[in-house]
Amino acid sequence: MKVEFYNTKMRKKLIEKLNSQFGITTLPPVLFETGKERIRGFSGDLTIDELYNLADISNVEFIGLYLFKQDMEFMRLGFDGALLLKDQIVKNVVNLKDEQVDKWMNGHNLDIVLEKGMYVVKHGEDVFGCGFSDGKGLINFVPKERRIRRS
Repeated sequence: MKVEFYNTKMRKKLIEKLNSQFGITTLPPVLFETGKERIRGFSGDLTIDELYNLADISNVEFIGLYLFKQDMEFMRLGFDGALLLKDQIVKNVVNLKDEQVDKWMNGHNLDIVLEKGMYVVKHGEDVFGCGFSDGKGLINFVPKERRIRRS
């Protein structure tokens, strides 16, 4: 699997985009991109050289946390990335009402009219992932393994 570590210039460009979209200004010290344009963050004790060596012999998707990906023209925060960065997110936030949370966590889209774009979905202080507004409704991006399962 191809792994590309972000240098200072790439990192700065990424933070600028995340800042304009969500208000995010800081990220974990090591950022790298794996398959499907998924960007992961790592803040452990391994050096970049050690991570490169590890990537040669192992699946680095086990290292770090999946933060976000470039999705269409927007950055899409992963479920864990939204949780990790929630205190910095001040733009493009949708606050759900109590009755909308259950519907959202069951994987349903919501009839909320917003400007076209990617949004972080919250209820109070809790973060429930990201959704994309096509201008007609909010499309759910909660991973199936994170949704509420009914027996």
